[in-house]
Amino acid sequence: MSVITATVPTTTGSRLPYTPEGNPDVTAWDDVRDLIGKCDADGVTALVLTLDADGRREVAKQLPGHLKEVRRRLDSWRGAREHAEALRAAGAGTIATAASVASWLTRRGLVGADSTVDDTHRLLRLVRTRPHAWQADLAQRLAVRLRGRDPSYELTAALIRETGIEAPTDDGFVLGWVSRRTAGRSLVDVLADDPLLDTLLPRLFEAQGVGEALNREGIYPWPSVLHTLATSGRVDRSMLLDGCLRRFLRGGTVLELRFFVRLHEALDPTADEIKLHTYDYLRLLPSAPGPVAELALSHLRRLDPPEPEDFGEAAKALMFRQEKKLVRAGLSWIDQVVRHAPGHAEAAAEALAMIFGHEMLDLQERAVRLAVKHSAGMSADTLRDAAGALPPDLRARLATVVSGVESANDKAPGLPATPRLSTRIG
Repeated sequence: MSVITATVPTTTGSRLPYTPEGNPDVTAWDDVRDLIGKCDADGVTALVLTLDADGRREVAKQLPGHLKEVRRRLDSWRGAREHAEALRAAGAGTIATAASVASWLTRRGLVGADSTVDDTHRLLRLVRTRPHAWQADLAQRLAVRLRGRDPSYELTAALIRETGIEAPTDDGFVLGWVSRRTAGRSLVDVLADDPLLDTLLPRLFEAQGVGEALNREGIYPWPSVLHTLATSGRVDRSMLLDGCLRRFLRGGTVLELRFFVRLHEALDPTADEIKLHTYDYLRLLPSAPGPVAELALSHLRRLDPPEPEDFGEAAKALMFRQEKKLVRAGLSWIDQVVRHAPGHAEAAAEALAMIFGHEMLDLQERAVRLAVKHSAGMSADTLRDAAGALPPDLRARLATVVSGVESANDKAPGLPATPRLSTRIG
């Protein structure tokens, strides 16, 4: 933790020495301390704004020790939190350097219980008395300290806007940006009017923790809001779709990607937009989390079939998935593709053959049914070589269209049935 210095802060204008009425022996610190004890943050602000350099120096010098005393006397950090806004105001108005003010405002115990302090307007009154360069320095130092829903975000963002410095794109600042309060305004209006939107929105798809944060968005419907902004032209729709796909391809857990799935579906991409990213959607089928792979497959099914080789690889990848829902959807896709593009039948045969050894009978039955239905375009060798993994009744059904497949009646007495294979992973 940075040491709070007692150097006199530079301010605009001059102030008279502190002269309390009625008792010349009372110092500026005495009155500030009393107001802190009463949790009177507004009173602290008003008083600090009247102090001259000596008064500010005196208060700044006493604050670190007083914070320790408050913690000791009022049960560690819990007591400090009750006085947090008053202590923050005192530090913001008297501590000299931007580095030390940033350290003070982000101290553990001075952010309120569950980071609930709400003192941006008060702190802005205090820091606006500092030079422009000092305010910009404070904004930059606070930005790198932000961690998600952080009470210092609003102050940081306000200073960035007022000083005109370039918005930081650190993960913490982006998390603060998506987690901020909107003060009763609609999120659409807040984002549309936000000068930081164009800089920070692309980072939505890159900053660590954004997906989880937006899963907890409560009443703020980010997916529908971003769709509205894209429809109005305020943000670039293609950037949002590209961002979702890049985020999917980076990988992650279901929780981390859930928001981006919702955003992608809220955007409701057209067939032409899907076609531009055909290979990206194909790449998601083998190992993306279930909801992402389902999304990819559902959109691929809207398009004309990919090239046979690409289709074959994708179909086989789906047959290896643990999720039976995805395997079933993959079998439906195989049927759809081969009906519309018979030239893809051979690629489909290899995928169907993989299911002949599946542990679930209903999937084996479906694979055999499709093999029988589309057998004219499939390699008999591919189906024949895999047929031994089928139970006798399904093997007999396949034998009606594939010569050389040993039916149940052809099997020599006493030979054990070929064991079923499992595609279960892990």
